[in-house]
Amino acid sequence: MDGLRSGRIWVGTGDLITSLDLTASSRRRSAAMGETLTVSRRNRTDVDIEIRFRPLAGRNANGDHPEVRRVDLIVGQVTGPSADLDSDTNPTTEVVARFGPRDWHKQGHEHVIRHTLRNVETDLYARVRGTSTDEAEPLADGLESPWDDLWFYSNPVFGQVR
Repeated sequence: MDGLRSGRIWVGTGDLITSLDLTASSRRRSAAMGETLTVSRRNRTDVDIEIRFRPLAGRNANGDHPEVRRVDLIVGQVTGPSADLDSDTNPTTEVVARFGPRDWHKQGHEHVIRHTLRNVETDLYARVRGTSTDEAEPLADGLESPWDDLWFYSNPVFGQVR
């Protein structure tokens, strides 16, 4: 329950992965999902992002062995309360990097991805999603098999510029 309350959670479908960690670090400080990393405005600080995930070792409930084909790093500015309380988008949010199997390395049972956000100047959040598909963006579910369209999503880690 503490993890839910503090935002240290991730969700996945079809047992695509069995664990996910997302951390942001800068100048010997770090923050994980649901936490905030404070960086200096004066130093135009780089923020190092580390993504660790563990793929399913066996078969899922459908008898498949799903494989992660891509992981996206998504970053957006934290701009405060929206003027439109019905809005469910942030126009500053974008996929800043896409990673395939050639971009991650294996460390024990986990796959590790590292990426640096350069010259962070504004409050931001970073989150990840991954998929077993080639879809650039998740599509609305139709009549396809849910086992052919697997995804995982992290809660964000926040960066606060002070």
